Amino acid sequence: MKIKGLIISWLFLFIFNLGHEGYAQISNKINKEQIKTVYLSQNTLNELIVDNPCVDIARQENIHLLFDDLKLENTNYFLRIIHCQADWKPSPLNEIEYLADFNDIPIRYPETSMGTKISYKQFKISLPKVKISGNYIAMIYANRNKRDTVLTKRFSIYQNEVNVGSKISFAKSNYLRSTHQFIDLNLGYPANYLINSDENLKIEVRKNNQSKNVVPNMPKPMVQAIDRKLTYQFYNQENAIPGGNEFRLIDLRSTQQRLNFVGQINALDRYSEISIIPEQPQGNYSYVQRPDFNGAYVIANYENPNSPLQADYVWCTFILKSRKFEDEKIYVSGAFNSYELTSTNQLQYDEAKGGYLGKILLKQGIYNYQFSSNNPLNTNLEGNHSETENYYEVLVYFRKPGERFDSLIGYQKIQFPL
Repeated sequence: MKIKGLIISWLFLFIFNLGHEGYAQISNKINKEQIKTVYLSQNTLNELIVDNPCVDIARQENIHLLFDDLKLENTNYFLRIIHCQADWKPSPLNEIEYLADFNDIPIRYPETSMGTKISYKQFKISLPKVKISGNYIAMIYANRNKRDTVLTKRFSIYQNEVNVGSKISFAKSNYLRSTHQFIDLNLGYPANYLINSDENLKIEVRKNNQSKNVVPNMPKPMVQAIDRKLTYQFYNQENAIPGGNEFRLIDLRSTQQRLNFVGQINALDRYSEISIIPEQPQGNYSYVQRPDFNGAYVIANYENPNSPLQADYVWCTFILKSRKFEDEKIYVSGAFNSYELTSTNQLQYDEAKGGYLGKILLKQGIYNYQFSSNNPLNTNLEGNHSETENYYEVLVYFRKPGERFDSLIGYQKIQFPL
């Protein structure tokens, strides 16, 4: 009976994984309204929180997934890790091929907020170590029902097996010099790698930890087999990346005193409201250097800096004084909402106040944000400047001969300008 049961289990897993290749991409997503502030942490106080973290396979210790539940119900949550291909579609691998430990881990002993107007339970769980590099999804589901997906969170594990030699510079062509930045790229690979073309090789360039590939049209590389080197030559400006602008900032750490860029504080009995100082579109202004987190954010409470559970939730009102952009929708975006343009972070135009307004429920902290449009050609909101300080990540995926999955064999992070 035990052997029969094992055969049935293996058959189920085989069929389940066989269908993974037909699945759609899995993105960062929260499916329950009461779930807030989902992020991956390496357990440091006041750490910068980014959206799509990349972690060295040799440094997987102390990586935790955290999220808050504002309903305060006794819900049983479980963590499941899913291995994905380079395009974020689930790979055909069985979990025993990529996990060193068990999957479907219960999340126990949540902590309750202390002294906050909006109460919440904070759930925290350590991610199990993985055995192979690649893209991964941390999926939270409720009450042992994998169909009841609460949230999905992307992260990547890399193992540097190739030498990534990339460099960011100012755009070289005259008409892009003031607005764009260029990337130059080459790869050095070891002798045991049989790379004689770009077949099974995918390179992705991310800007400020966003999931978008900013160089989607990567040309075929020049192969120097003797030197074991791939060089990418860009002849048609494929490597030109809009510089963007420095991120805006709002400091929500206190509901008792106005910190940076806070206009008004309204402390009500059940919650607090904070309005930012009204902002203006920056697209038609010259570049001004400002320190920022490159889109990231920090969870913190000003009065109780060493007690994260005393960070409250506040309703933050964003204000953009502007003419109305016809046939466009305007949003507030940043790492705190995975740069997604959804109804929860959309601003509405107020004719009487002459601008766009919108409220978003945010946990106390310091947030970088930008104003975004559903029209990608709209550069009036933030503008593009070649001087803008950005950081870039280069990710190299490779499907090795005989394997069924994409390994993340190279990773480099570049700060520009230095």
